[in-house]
Amino acid sequence: METLVKSLEHLSFPETAARIDARYATEDDALFLGMLGQEYMVRRDGVFLHGQKAPESHVSVVLDYVLSSGTGFAMTPWRAIGDFAGRPSADIRKKVEAPLAGYAPEIIARGLALLPMLDAATAPSIIGSDMAFNVRALPKVYLHAELLQETQDFPAEAWVLFSNNAHEFATLPNLQLLAELFKDRLLSLLRIY
Repeated sequence: METLVKSLEHLSFPETAARIDARYATEDDALFLGMLGQEYMVRRDGVFLHGQKAPESHVSVVLDYVLSSGTGFAMTPWRAIGDFAGRPSADIRKKVEAPLAGYAPEIIARGLALLPMLDAATAPSIIGSDMAFNVRALPKVYLHAELLQETQDFPAEAWVLFSNNAHEFATLPNLQLLAELFKDRLLSLLRIY
């Protein structure tokens, strides 16, 4: 992580801000960017959230995004993380989708109140689910979530997909981590509100 932070020393913040859709603040010599509804400040000495050093998992995702070579944004067609890796991902199923499926009824019931706090909005369902929404996870990386409530014949389900070129802005491990951070933030908001 320290090596990534050192990479910030020689980075042109104004050019980077334009490329990744962040805001550059001259007076702070810092980048400001949103991730999952929260604003992060990237300075030469690290990544900060609410005035304090951000948790390491957040730093990993934010720095990967800032230092990526991605430029353009392509939302659709949506892609599963396995599409980027060339194989299905059991991790995202176990660590993100299964836990979200367990809370599908609560998320659906309180979705309209929760979504703005995640920088998210309802969206048309791809599969005819009970609720679908798009999350602006990072300025040029979106997540698409689909939730199905349990029925007499089928268990509750959740699916999380990524914007078409998300892999240009984050490595696969950090895309996985971003999905986990999304799940954690959504479930945390669900407990609070």
